Amino acid sequence: MKKNLNGLNITYRFHKGEGVPILLLHGWGGSLNSFRFLENYFVSKNCSVITIDFPGFGGSDMPLETFELDDYYKIVSDLLMAENIQKVNIVAHSFGGRVALLLTYNEPQKVNKLVLTDSAGLKPKFSLSKKIKIIRYKFLKKLKEKGLIKRDLVSYGSEDYKAMPQNLKQDFVRIVNQHLDYILPSVSCPTLIVWGKDDDATPYYMAKKFKKNIKDSGLVTLDGGHFAYLQNANKFTMIVDNFFNKENV
Repeated sequence: MKKNLNGLNITYRFHKGEGVPILLLHGWGGSLNSFRFLENYFVSKNCSVITIDFPGFGGSDMPLETFELDDYYKIVSDLLMAENIQKVNIVAHSFGGRVALLLTYNEPQKVNKLVLTDSAGLKPKFSLSKKIKIIRYKFLKKLKEKGLIKRDLVSYGSEDYKAMPQNLKQDFVRIVNQHLDYILPSVSCPTLIVWGKDDDATPYYMAKKFKKNIKDSGLVTLDGGHFAYLQNANKFTMIVDNFFNKENV
């Protein structure tokens, strides 16, 4: 399915079943198929499920102008409004967690329950060695800009960053540096935090910070890294199913 939102053609799937619709939000570089196993499971139970390709990913249009985190949130909010969805249960991975947090903060009445799995959005703490690498990178970059060194002496970021379309790179840098720690104390919906114990993209200390600062939250640890939800798909599915079907107390 496609819908034009804010001038962009957005690809999504919406199975209209029973219960509170489940909104699946993929990570940066992913697509609406990132949670396909979970979507198939809930569709098989005739649950309402909606999943989306964020702008610039999957089958959705590439933004032609600067696209901020707020713009991604508004796309999701507008899609829910267009489909007349009043309330959702959310499962969000990595970048999708940033969008989910903004939706929860700006429109808390729309979020029934929230699952954050290896979510991005928190300000990182760096080791001394990491801080030194950052300082070195910034120093070498300035020298490169002045024509004093060659490009190959400077690390220009991760492979994921290098592989991005050029017009998404600046958006990515801005989004990564937008920290959402201030939102956590205001999250009032029941929240489940599911994390890979060996995650090196959003390290485990972030899971603990989510747990500490979101009042009504629980934490489940999985084997694996940043994509632990995929590495433990069956277990993850059962955890999410139990959480969504558990009565609020």
